[in-house]
Amino acid sequence: MLYRQTGESLLKLENQNSPNYFFKWLIVELAPTIYGDKPATLLTFTDSRRFLRLTFWRKFGPTFFRQSDIEWAIVRETTNSLTVLFYHPDSLNGCLRKTDHCQFLLEFGYKPDCPLYENMECLKKRYQNGCPHEIGLLLGIPLKDVLGFMGQGQDCLSCRGLWCIYGDPAPSLKVMEKIDECKTYAASLINCGASPRSILLEKYYKTA
Repeated sequence: MLYRQTGESLLKLENQNSPNYFFKWLIVELAPTIYGDKPATLLTFTDSRRFLRLTFWRKFGPTFFRQSDIEWAIVRETTNSLTVLFYHPDSLNGCLRKTDHCQFLLEFGYKPDCPLYENMECLKKRYQNGCPHEIGLLLGIPLKDVLGFMGQGQDCLSCRGLWCIYGDPAPSLKVMEKIDECKTYAASLINCGASPRSILLEKYYKTA
């Protein structure tokens, strides 16, 4: 299994050019972060004839996230796109402060003992020159796979899924499986009538 399910593939077919569908799609994409299996989720919003993601985000997005535990930060903005990192502060702080992560992140200017907003500023600055490799850690990708992708690891490429896996695939596939399960669970709730906002506020708990 490649673990590539997206919000659009999991949701019932309906008119995509509506704010209601936009938030259904958004919640499914963010489900792994909402349920704590992924420190952060990175999404890029653009507009197309089929789906006005950028328009809906700019008009409704910030209000939608009020009173929720999920925070967000714009890491890159162009005329036609917006790249946003959605994260749970406690989870992301925990990721930044893991011993092996700290040593790796210090090379790029991050300071795990500083307030989270300072490290977010570091990320934004680095993102202006393109998506930095270390963001993989913030998205829940194991360090061995980040290092492997950068050409700094000692493990060989073993398989591919949501990302390239190096060395023992078992721990990486387990992470992918959890991401997939969260998205599937959130989509099933929405397809049965739950509102995106209720899932964001964790009115429905994922126990498995």
